[in-house]
Amino acid sequence: MKLGQKLKQKRIQLNKTQAQMATDLHVTRQTISHWENDDTYPSLDMLVMLSDYLDFSLDSALKEEGTDMVNNIIQELKKGKRYQKILKWLGLGIGIFMIFIAILTYGRATQNDMIDRYNPFLEESYGYALLPEAAPTKKVMGTETIIDKNGKKTTHRRQMMLPQPVDAYVVTNIFGTGEWLKFQVGTIPKGYNYAIVLHKGSYVKRAKLITKKQIPAIYQDTIGDKNEYMKYDRKNMGPRNSINPFSNGGV
Repeated sequence: MKLGQKLKQKRIQLNKTQAQMATDLHVTRQTISHWENDDTYPSLDMLVMLSDYLDFSLDSALKEEGTDMVNNIIQELKKGKRYQKILKWLGLGIGIFMIFIAILTYGRATQNDMIDRYNPFLEESYGYALLPEAAPTKKVMGTETIIDKNGKKTTHRRQMMLPQPVDAYVVTNIFGTGEWLKFQVGTIPKGYNYAIVLHKGSYVKRAKLITKKQIPAIYQDTIGDKNEYMKYDRKNMGPRNSINPFSNGGV
């Protein structure tokens, strides 16, 4: 006896309609009809449920139906395994992407210039900054080479005062949006306490000292005068930068 005939016979013996059976098995009435007409085969797990629900031997049903249904079940199992494999790799890919985004977000939040430098979502952009009138300095031990008139070189070790990076707010657009960055400019000559800065997030690729007159007029009021430089104050100025890994500056 074909499986469809067996299902129909058992259903009728239980005084069940197709609709009632469909409700009990959580499928549609059309699915029951397709099974009984041998248009489609139930999956293996559904066959197990049907054997319990209609009280027939699954082993005998498989033997009576022959290879068509068995092959169908094998194909369904292979398809299920293939989908599981796809979902596994998809989940792994999503996980790796989320970790990647988390690292980029950490880089923006902590102003890690190495991470920002290789962040593929950030673009290089120019900004203007007001600097202190003198760069901070630090005492370090260094070497100095002196060449006398005979060309003889003499090297001496001594303490030297070296300029340190300045901390300045780099304005990236005419509305005053930007972020606080630390970058090296060396000694600041009088009147040159402004800079044009090429940066990618917190990674400063290049900074050049300029005068206020060299700043486009539309930026000058936003930048401020040379004696208006202020150090960063989180309480009054808020975050140093955006933590958005897709944003190149601005809060």
